[in-house]
Amino acid sequence: MINRLITTICRQRSTVFLLFLTLAMAACRPSKEAVVDYRFFEKNIDSLNKVVLNLKEPVIQKNDQLVINVSSASLDQSQTQVFNLLGGSTGGGAAQAGAIGYLVDYDGNITLPVIGKVQAAGLTKSQLIQQLEQKLGPYVKDPVLNIRFINFRVMMMGEVGGPGWLSFPNERATIVDAIGQAGITEQGMRTNILLIRQQPNGQVETHRIDLNDALIFQSPYYQLQQNDILYVLPNDSKLIQYQRNNSPFFRDLPVYLGLVTSIMAFGTLIISLTK
Repeated sequence: MINRLITTICRQRSTVFLLFLTLAMAACRPSKEAVVDYRFFEKNIDSLNKVVLNLKEPVIQKNDQLVINVSSASLDQSQTQVFNLLGGSTGGGAAQAGAIGYLVDYDGNITLPVIGKVQAAGLTKSQLIQQLEQKLGPYVKDPVLNIRFINFRVMMMGEVGGPGWLSFPNERATIVDAIGQAGITEQGMRTNILLIRQQPNGQVETHRIDLNDALIFQSPYYQLQQNDILYVLPNDSKLIQYQRNNSPFFRDLPVYLGLVTSIMAFGTLIISLTK
């Protein structure tokens, strides 16, 4: 009787194996919803012909770090040395990585030698230069200033190729710049990117971005501000993959297949020994 039972099990081993193999293939087969979408700016594409990009000069914020280079239109540069911290030349070159500059404190001020505290937050670089030129007048003959951001950066999170801080030495950052530099993975949702921005008063503002819509070039959020956060949400493909990886059945499927294979091998061995 035992031999007959084992024989029956072994005769059906192919059917059982094919059943589990079919389930395994179904688990790996892409869903119709898991289609990767590589399209950009397809909606309202004709609106691009009317777009005039007018990027504004960035506004200085609290916790910004600035390199301020002070020079004089005269030949005597000795008066300017006290104002130039390590990290920039008097020639007005770009700020270098790791440079030590003037930190905008929590009150929005920078503190310069001799002059003292100067309000910086809320001003553009051009406005701050005009203000500093007036304050430096008594100490530097015909002062010439150049200001650069050290830490003009944007945070990328989620389904991107390079998560983390992105630096923009040219102090110009747009959504296209950030996405192009970080890249979006195949599991990234291009139609629902979350922009998180902290206002000067501390209030957090959020906005949704659709990269399939060309109207983003007309959006007030197209130009990014320093310390903005862009979060690329996972699409259906990533969610389906996550659900499968965390499903008890599909997670333990290799164990089931191994168990069935072991039973069939054991049954075959017994039959061969009893013949």
